[in-house]
Amino acid sequence: MADKLEVGDRLHALFSDGEFYEAEVVAVSTAARRASNPVKVSFVGYVQEEMWLPLASLKSKKLPKLTTAAPDTLGLAAFEKGKELHVEADDGKLYLAEVVDVSNAKNRATAPIKVHYKGYTDASDEWVGADRIKSKVLKAAPKAKGKDVAAKEAESSKGKTVVDELVSAAWVIPVETDGALQNHTVVVNGGKILDILPTDEANKKYYSKKTTSLPSSALMPGFVNAHTHSTMVYLRGVTDDIALRDWLEKTIWPLEFKFCSAEFVKEGAELAILEMIMGGVTTFNDMYWFPEGVCEAVVKSGIRAAVGMIAIEFPFGGYGSGPDEYLAKGELLAENYKSEELLSFTVSLHAPYTCSDATITKGGILCEKMGVPLHIHLHETSDECEASKMGNKESTSCHMSAETCTPLANLKRLGLVNQRLIAVHMNWLTDEEISWCAEAHANVVHCPSSNLKLASGFCRVADLLKAGVNVAIGTDGASSNNTLDVMAEMKLAAILAKGVSKDAASVPAQTALRMATLNGAKALGLDAKTGSLVVGKDADMIAVDFSGPATWPEPTSASANAGFDPVTHIVYSSTRDQVTDVWVRGKQLMHRRKVLTLDAREVKKAADKWGVEITKAIVEMRAGSSSS
Repeated sequence: MADKLEVGDRLHALFSDGEFYEAEVVAVSTAARRASNPVKVSFVGYVQEEMWLPLASLKSKKLPKLTTAAPDTLGLAAFEKGKELHVEADDGKLYLAEVVDVSNAKNRATAPIKVHYKGYTDASDEWVGADRIKSKVLKAAPKAKGKDVAAKEAESSKGKTVVDELVSAAWVIPVETDGALQNHTVVVNGGKILDILPTDEANKKYYSKKTTSLPSSALMPGFVNAHTHSTMVYLRGVTDDIALRDWLEKTIWPLEFKFCSAEFVKEGAELAILEMIMGGVTTFNDMYWFPEGVCEAVVKSGIRAAVGMIAIEFPFGGYGSGPDEYLAKGELLAENYKSEELLSFTVSLHAPYTCSDATITKGGILCEKMGVPLHIHLHETSDECEASKMGNKESTSCHMSAETCTPLANLKRLGLVNQRLIAVHMNWLTDEEISWCAEAHANVVHCPSSNLKLASGFCRVADLLKAGVNVAIGTDGASSNNTLDVMAEMKLAAILAKGVSKDAASVPAQTALRMATLNGAKALGLDAKTGSLVVGKDADMIAVDFSGPATWPEPTSASANAGFDPVTHIVYSSTRDQVTDVWVRGKQLMHRRKVLTLDAREVKKAADKWGVEITKAIVEMRAGSSSS
């Protein structure tokens, strides 16, 4: 029967309440993993509830296909009072609504239709534009048996605390404490975690119109990508398999000089954010040019970010003339976005070999003034450390300081090895330098894929953790990785640390998970808001699905060494494609693998546009270098 169904067909489908409802076919799959439930349907007249179903759950012959008018063809005459339609709400979902008013007033030109969402209070009424209307007049949804919807909701909520959302999962992994909680619910209200308790208790104590059930998933804090260069997604794959300095100087910097603009950065950041949300990242720490473009993309998408006020010693493209102008621009940017709760800032100095002592000192002063971290690439390669100790200015990796010492020792001399320091890479450290970081409560960001791909070295993660240093995980930019996959970095960080330390017990799964979440939040000074699932923190969380064969048998035990542990399943067996749902500050950014806040089609269109231009530039660069 499946091969006879087409997208757009209507039939009756069995919903989870045991009743059959009218539904529309939205996908038909022949994939082996969908053999038992090959048809995806959307229930007509309801919140955008989509389900993959077996053929046995489909009933009745095909009904006439739905006819949907394009939004720009809908005139106001079509919107009579009392008519019912589907309206796209702020969360990206479709809700059944009734037209309660239509206005031709000029001040209502962009939103001339007032709608009332069926089953909700009048407080939710809003004026919307025709672009939010997704279909013409519909049948009313069937009412609950014996009672209308409002009465049923009033009875269901009687004696309970009404909240924004209840998210129930097979496992809840707080991270702040080891292990997992089985069959628990996270209660979300006002963007924050109000409670975490067993699901049966939650259903007795709380009521919400929005409930999410994850019977085969773990609910955990979102990943924190503690170091990246977001817009470099546009440069992934343009130059691979070469050393860091050649990679930077012969391809990356020339292309950035040519293309970097506010538009380029904003559109690139949207692609990076789309990829990160789909990989379960809820917070990222960025260092890139035209940071205002990154801020725009962050606000649009609803993700959380620490945006770098970048500085480097020389003029860069069209962004500015030098470090003083860069830092001034950054400070103004932070002031302009100070009301955005999901945006924070860092002073992002590129590296000791591109920033003078004067610039580094000014950066440190700005950090103290604004109360923000100092974010810098440090001790990435052996040449950076050795040339700096020898004062070898012929090496482009030697720090700009006149001091003959390692770059970290120079930062210590300048008084900048402290709790604000976010030192990225740190592949070449002595025992003494590790002790400096521990004593100063400095933060280290480990970027294992980038370090390995550029042959930069190995970070002594196990030794840093043993000394008490806060170690977080970053992807670096996609041009040296080549993905923004924190889940993959987490596994690599865990197993690489075992190889480097020659100790299989170093960096266990729970530690690796903490590095990819809470430690990153701590490095950014955001651990009071995010990084773990704790009552009072913002509801930044993700669902990881265990229903696929890579994680069979599914977890059976709330702690390690007592059965199949969800934490080890996540760290060693899972991939980012198993992330199904993402929330930031209680707002759902992804539902069942569909990102709700960014249009993937528009993001791809922009990527294709820049891909053509970058390809032309690369061809010209290669032709020029071969002729010289």
